[in-house]
Amino acid sequence: MDSERFGLILTRARRRTDAADYPELPELRHKAGLTAARGPGGRRLSYLSQVEISLLLGYDASRGIYARLERGLIANPSDELLRRIATILNLQEHQWHDLYIAAFGHRAPSPLRPASMLALHDSWNWAIQGQEHPAYISDGAWNVLTYNEAANALFNPMPQNVMRWMLSLPPQEDSRAAMPGWAEGWGPVALSQLASALHERRKAHEELRQIEREVLQHPDLKEMYESVLDSCIHPDGSRRLMVHGTRREIGVLDAAAGTPVGVDHGRVIFMKWTPVA
Repeated sequence: MDSERFGLILTRARRRTDAADYPELPELRHKAGLTAARGPGGRRLSYLSQVEISLLLGYDASRGIYARLERGLIANPSDELLRRIATILNLQEHQWHDLYIAAFGHRAPSPLRPASMLALHDSWNWAIQGQEHPAYISDGAWNVLTYNEAANALFNPMPQNVMRWMLSLPPQEDSRAAMPGWAEGWGPVALSQLASALHERRKAHEELRQIEREVLQHPDLKEMYESVLDSCIHPDGSRRLMVHGTRREIGVLDAAAGTPVGVDHGRVIFMKWTPVA
């Protein structure tokens, strides 16, 4: 643990709080034998004290749990405790990951507020819409969050879930016809990405688990999935054949991939489709 960095993140976050945002605080202080009011005769701090955070966590004020943590005296705090503290301090996602790195040397295995990490900033919508080439953004379970008209024309129509499209799973049972050389260029890559996503995340998206269950019920997908797959975890730089959904022609699909910071395990894909001469 980087105790100095860890304590600094917590201290700064605590001093950004406003005690007025915690209406339960006066009663908690009263039950703990402290002055209920934080005005004259009570605490004059506008932000939460270390004792008050302990009370909000449900601990006896005399134990000083939070104070010890902020001073770096608890070497291995649990993930649950850190999440509760981060929630009380209203940390942003990047601050949550900074705290986790200071505590354990790596990013948190999952976001503090999963729902917020599925939301796109408006800037991403206009960035995608303004692209000349097909482009889309999907979340960690390959659900499409936004796409442009060029992508819609390419897939005709744009699928709601790209992983299901690549594997021809319901409701995309007929999609394999759009992927020449599926058994070599599309299927193994998609299944490898699925396996990597499930292995990487301790708390995998339930939709990914459902996709895996459907894969294991499909004979040819199951055989391929249980074989030795290449460790391909992203489509960046990939080149594959694809039938253009609108033009009904075979072409070469080149892809460039990146990560929108605000979407947990999300991906932004830019594509260039070139007809085969």
